[in-house]
Amino acid sequence: MVIKKIRKLFRVVTIDLLIYSMKENVDFEMKSERYFIKNKNISTNKIQYYIEIENKIIHESFLFKSLHIQRLIKAKGPTIGDCKTIEEYKGKSIYPYVINFIANEQLNNNVDEVFINVVPSNLSSIKGIEKAGFKPYLHLKAKRFLFYYFNVKKSTF
Repeated sequence: MVIKKIRKLFRVVTIDLLIYSMKENVDFEMKSERYFIKNKNISTNKIQYYIEIENKIIHESFLFKSLHIQRLIKAKGPTIGDCKTIEEYKGKSIYPYVINFIANEQLNNNVDEVFINVVPSNLSSIKGIEKAGFKPYLHLKAKRFLFYYFNVKKSTF
């Protein structure tokens, strides 16, 4: 068990990400029910945003104040990630509603740009990201070993 964890830690990881950004507030109107978004600090670098109904978290997204991968694109700004909506609430525009809320909140607090990363195969997330008002920024491909990145390729998409 311990050896598996050590091997996983020391393996080379392939990175293939589409990076989107938002530089100015974008209004997002929920066509159905509006939800109350709560947040709590997880650490000095991570904030959890979530919607809770009847003591059940139906959606959560996290805001990372900084990520190592942002250095590769020479961009500064918080990044939204690790977003998930439970199955019974998917398709109700909750995901774009929450990420739009987070981005607008950050932009209103003197942040110049907010980012969100997604793998190219996650078409439903891409649709939600674009619906929330994020714009394509960069397609990033690289290899990572521990905190070191190599074979870095950046292109627009």
